[in-house]
Amino acid sequence: MLQNYKKELLVIQKNLISITNMGIVIIDIEGEYITEKTNYSDFCKAFRKNSNLSLFCEKCDLKALNKVLISRTPYIYKCHSGLIDVIIPILYEGEVIGAFLVGQLLLEDNDEFKIEKILKENIGKNIDLKHLKEKYNQLTKIDLNRLKSIISIISYTTYYIADCIKNQKWLNTNIKNSVSHKKIELSNSKIAPIIKFINENIQENPDLKMGATLCNMSLSQFSRTFKKETGKNFKEYVFVKKIEQAKYFIDNTNKSFSEISNLLNFEDSSYFTKVFKKIEGITPKQYREKKSS
Repeated sequence: MLQNYKKELLVIQKNLISITNMGIVIIDIEGEYITEKTNYSDFCKAFRKNSNLSLFCEKCDLKALNKVLISRTPYIYKCHSGLIDVIIPILYEGEVIGAFLVGQLLLEDNDEFKIEKILKENIGKNIDLKHLKEKYNQLTKIDLNRLKSIISIISYTTYYIADCIKNQKWLNTNIKNSVSHKKIELSNSKIAPIIKFINENIQENPDLKMGATLCNMSLSQFSRTFKKETGKNFKEYVFVKKIEQAKYFIDNTNKSFSEISNLLNFEDSSYFTKVFKKIEGITPKQYREKKSS
């Protein structure tokens, strides 16, 4: 889901970096990076440039992700190189859909990890220890209370992200034949009432007559206007929106195709499969297998 909003998430990430001066990246629930790793410390980069050591970095991140998938709350941890990192889950309707990875810093008054220990543990691992020590001394130090405040700020940001997705404040740039239907809904367009109805009642099956009535137009006028503004005829548009929702269910839930068909008010699961294949070019089963492979 979050992959659809990379542009908007990058803006948020950039603003958070300017406030916190921390390394930040946003990942999905599989641990894949949605945004670019930004403002990473030179100390951290030295580890990640080493092919063997970078695997330890990834394992630390995945272990932390598994923690928040269960707890659904922020988690502070130490990476294998001794730095403090935080993972902050992004929740949508109670489920984790991704997370912020934040940190690459040292806690003040914490003597557990000294540079000498880090250097000793990495002897013989094809890493420039002199360079490593130099970059260690450049790391940001922070007290625990300030870190907790930053976690709170980013947590509030995750609520904003969920709200933008839920209320369609961000355009899904992956939609075929991209048209800002949300803009139509909020504009003075004559078809705004039916666009709003479809977006808010995806389980319904509105017909041309209903659309014309809501928009106070004749059937022929409504049909022409709708095709001109959306690029699709009315029935096709409704099906496209239903299949978008079906793909969301397939991507983010374990619902069966029969359950999805019922939720979206198709005649039966076979008709749902037929419509899905017509729009996506593959069956729902093939789509789920492709996503899981």
